[in-house]
Order: sequence, then C-alpha cells, then structure tokens
Amino acid sequence: MSNTIIVYYSLEGNVDFLCRAMAKQNGADLCRLETVKEYPKKGLMKFLHGGRDASFGFKPELKTEVPDLSNYSRVILACPVWAGKMAAPLASYIEASDFTGKEVFAIVSSGGGSAEKCLAQISSSVEAKGSKLKDSVTFVNPIKNAEASLEKIKDFAQKIG
Repeated sequence: MSNTIIVYYSLEGNVDFLCRAMAKQNGADLCRLETVKEYPKKGLMKFLHGGRDASFGFKPELKTEVPDLSNYSRVILACPVWAGKMAAPLASYIEASDFTGKEVFAIVSSGGGSAEKCLAQISSSVEAKGSKLKDSVTFVNPIKNAEASLEKIKDFAQKIG
C-alpha cells in the first residue's frame, strides 16, 4: 500500500488521464469520485448543471465511499475547473474528510480559463479540514496536449517527492 492517495473527479477524462499518469509516477493509490446522480457530459446541460453546482456551493451525494485517510500521509486532490471553481463532487469529498496531519496537493484541469479561484477554494476548504495546500499544478486541455501534460505531471511528481 502506498502512503499517497489521489482522490479525484473527472467528467470528460482529462483529470482521469492526469491522475493515472501521476499514480504511475509515484505509485499512489487512486480513488475516482462518482456521484449518485451523474452530470451530463455534453452540450449546454453540462455547463448549466456543473457551473450551477460549483457556483452555488451545491455538494452532490457521492456514490464512491469516502476513503479512510489514516493510512496515508499524502493526499492529492484533483478536479476540473467548473465556472472558475472546483468541481462540486470534489467539494463533497473535502467536506466529508479530515486532512489533519496530511500533506495535501492539488491537480487542476481547465478548458482554457484561469484556475486561480479554483485553487484558492481548494486551499481554503482543505484548511478548514485541518491542513494546508502544500503545492499545486494546473493544466489546460491535458489530453489535447498529452505529451506536454505527461512531462509536466512527471515534473510535479518529482517536485513533491
């Protein structure tokens, strides 16, 4: 068992791509969050539902059992940016977790917008749950830029140890 877990939400596969690459680099365990009610994956409804939930702080019910973090010293949180904020399923996970005594890192993916508000939100949420966000890395369209993204995730894995 690894001392690192990557907990993530991925709607279209970009974050999944990044997290699997990260786990390959550092041997981390993976926990992909799934919601009871799935988000639309295409069209206007995808943006309406995801953006609404992120903007208004809605925290959807998770189908995924919240992992016990007692065996991990490092937690990597990952999600797409929705309306400038963290994806609502990751907010649900953070609310149900305790990060006291954990090193916490973040991986964030966007379609082109800024990730600053998202990272600030993750940071303040993690702080409210007992830790501090130690470092983070952001990506824009990682699958479309696969080679550069894989190099960047490798560098991040080496940087955080």
